[in-house]
Amino acid sequence: MIRNLDDLAVFVRVAECGGFSAAARVLDLAPTTVSKQIARLEKQLGATLFERNTRRLKITDEGRAVAERARIALTLLNEASEIARAGSVELSGTIRLTAPVPFGSRYVAAATAAFRKQHPKVGFELHLTDRIVDLYSGDVDVAIRVAKLSDSRLIARRLADNRRIVVAAPDYLNRYGSLTHPRELTKHTCLLFSYPGLGRNRWTLHNGKEVEEVAVSSDLATDSGDTLRAWCVAGLGVSLRELWDVADDLRAGRLVHVLQGWEEEIAPISFVRPKREPVPKRISVFVDFLAELWRDPPWDT
Repeated sequence: MIRNLDDLAVFVRVAECGGFSAAARVLDLAPTTVSKQIARLEKQLGATLFERNTRRLKITDEGRAVAERARIALTLLNEASEIARAGSVELSGTIRLTAPVPFGSRYVAAATAAFRKQHPKVGFELHLTDRIVDLYSGDVDVAIRVAKLSDSRLIARRLADNRRIVVAAPDYLNRYGSLTHPRELTKHTCLLFSYPGLGRNRWTLHNGKEVEEVAVSSDLATDSGDTLRAWCVAGLGVSLRELWDVADDLRAGRLVHVLQGWEEEIAPISFVRPKREPVPKRISVFVDFLAELWRDPPWDT
């Protein structure tokens, strides 16, 4: 019989993080403490949960089975405890969420604030980064992703469309002329998004069933979306930008949507979580809240 639920919670975190040290950082514990708790749990269960060697830690089949069931049990216990403390089914607990920097600062931050006003006992740890965070590492629970998803281990719910359109400043168009077809992009200065390992020097635009792939080149390239938008507003060239990123500039007239009808293939803006059951109620309610909030996206023009 397991006598210490803390040991079980630590074990689940080690299984998620893939190591004692990683779990210790998340839990703010010493690695030796984590190791002792796992050893104690293994002794109580009479089973080896991890195979250890100098290079890596590997969960055993028995450990994987225990982790799956323990995760369910701990989630249910936590929710029962929250209900008992509140005397009702009021939502509580913390949602650890990651999102891309520009989208997160503009829209996710406001969404979490609105949700907090409705559910004042739900806390957030919001990590804004353009790095793809491994949701199985144990550092975060869920993510907002603005891209097509490639990790089949994740469960995604589409919240809105991510449209990428061609924009330019009125000053630039007055100086260099407007565009009527994507092929004309080769005659213009195109502002490029690029970082090591990924070059965006080909724009593929769709107009219904028509598809046009254009090779673009420029001496103005950056790995910062904010910089691209600033360059574009300054009239330095034409840019392929997310609608949510330039919506305010379009409304204010600082940018103009050119080549209307032509845009990059639509990708999803998704709420993503690991394949773990059960899902804490605060998370399921939060994703429903986002879906309703962005049913008519605030960035649509």
